Amino acid sequence: MMKSPAVLFLASLILVIVMIAVARVVPNSLPAGSDFSALYNTDLALVNGVPIYDLEAVEAVAVEASGLPLEKFFLARFPYPPWYALSTFYLGWLPAQAAAMLWFEINLVMLFLSVWLLTDGWNERLRLMAFPLALFFLPVPGALSVGQYDFPVLLGTALLMYSLKRENIPLTVLGAILLTFKPHVGALVLLSALIWLFVKRDDFGRRAMRYLLIAGVILFAAGFLADPNWIVSYPKMLLTYQVEGNVASCSECASLPVFLSRWFFDGSLAKAVMIAVVLLIILAGIFFMKPKTLLSSHELLLTSSLLITLLVSPYLYNYDFLLLLVPIAVLAGKGNNAHKVVAIACYLVPTVAILALGRHGNISLLIATILLAFLLYQRAGKLEIDVPAPAS
Repeated sequence: MMKSPAVLFLASLILVIVMIAVARVVPNSLPAGSDFSALYNTDLALVNGVPIYDLEAVEAVAVEASGLPLEKFFLARFPYPPWYALSTFYLGWLPAQAAAMLWFEINLVMLFLSVWLLTDGWNERLRLMAFPLALFFLPVPGALSVGQYDFPVLLGTALLMYSLKRENIPLTVLGAILLTFKPHVGALVLLSALIWLFVKRDDFGRRAMRYLLIAGVILFAAGFLADPNWIVSYPKMLLTYQVEGNVASCSECASLPVFLSRWFFDGSLAKAVMIAVVLLIILAGIFFMKPKTLLSSHELLLTSSLLITLLVSPYLYNYDFLLLLVPIAVLAGKGNNAHKVVAIACYLVPTVAILALGRHGNISLLIATILLAFLLYQRAGKLEIDVPAPAS
């Protein structure tokens, strides 16, 4: 039974108070200087009135807060849009270790909200089991521990799965906004949702598109609060970010284009990008040979777009594959028995492989992604004969 807005607000307020108290009081050993530091230093600059893409000014604020000498300090760049930092500005008010704990808690809440949305309609016992199972899918604790940035994309995808089925405009807009937080992972899913709403051509689709346009304008304007020159400085920062040594070599990437680049070429990210373009054309062509089925089911369309992203995006690390929770949930919840067995294997095998082999086990994530994409395509083919032809 749906709780009243007043009860939900009170419960949310209590949760926020508890999370802040835990972050401030409970000691933790989270690596605040890892990936999370990019967000933290950006938020630190934001609350000090420093433009977030002015790297020299951000570094000066971050060095002073860290207490380290400049020569021993490394500023990890924040290659994400300004509204991401605006949504987490309060982290800059906290000491680094407390902020890392609060961000860990926020990501945990986003994970569990995603599970709750993705398992809508499941048997209550299985739904309850899904929460700890999601937490122990190895890319998830990996992302949680270093403070990575994929959880908004996971939640955004889950929100769209849930809201489009119920024609809920506020949740649709929120899901679309969250997908923009990590554009190279969420963009194709967002584009697919926009196409579905456009093709739908009903009152819900038209109203949702209107509100999404308004949200886009608001986000664009809000970016100037974070950096008055963001429409110039952000793209400029991205261009210089891409030529940094660890990014250009992509030595720790776990994507299919990078694996193919290493096997057949020089292993560079530049070659991987060319491979990614070819893969995108091939995979999009294969999946969209069944447009009638995909455009009749937002669930199939969004999941297909997410799997294509995980197969073609060159700049992916193993923690990015936590997004496999979406197709695993879709096939485990609605597939036949064979689909469920494969979905369970795609959950278990990468976790075991990475624990046993370290980074050499990353290839298991790609194999799992390919298997899930094949099963989803097969499911779309079986559903196609049941989809009525569109009215002319």
